[in-house]
Amino acid sequence: MRKAVLPIVFILATIGIFVGYISPAYQDVKTLRAEAGEYDEALDKSRELQQVRDALLSRYNTFSPNDLNRLARMLPDHVDNVRLVLDIDGIATKYNMRTRNVVVAEESNEESVGPSSTLYESVVVSFTVTATYPDFVRFLEDLERSLRLVDLTSLSFAVSEGDLLEFKLGVRTYWLK
Repeated sequence: MRKAVLPIVFILATIGIFVGYISPAYQDVKTLRAEAGEYDEALDKSRELQQVRDALLSRYNTFSPNDLNRLARMLPDHVDNVRLVLDIDGIATKYNMRTRNVVVAEESNEESVGPSSTLYESVVVSFTVTATYPDFVRFLEDLERSLRLVDLTSLSFAVSEGDLLEFKLGVRTYWLK
């Protein structure tokens, strides 16, 4: 009988060890292998992103600093109302004009519901200049050729003294969010 009990004890001990230790440890190993696979996949994607970043950075570095400055001036990443007004005033000064009655009004998108999907924002700058018609046309041409993106939103004029006209303009400019 002793001979029959000892194998049964060993079989029960083996089943107990398997159920109590080996099976949970094996499940832990399977979970850890799955996590390791996810980490390896994330690491591979990270390497791919680094390669893309390095390629884009090397491409970015091929641009001259002058071109980058021009691009930043054309479409800045922040609004600089003072710089904009000074730029417009600088163009007007070439034609013996002075900007007066400057009003800066930021655009509000109140009719949109939810988060805005646009990548840019805009501001409208209104001002008045007094000049002859040919000087005003040259001023508008220079404003059009300036690096800063501007859209003419309003224009009105009235007769001033002599051959001078008083022009009231509204221009919209943009910047990246």
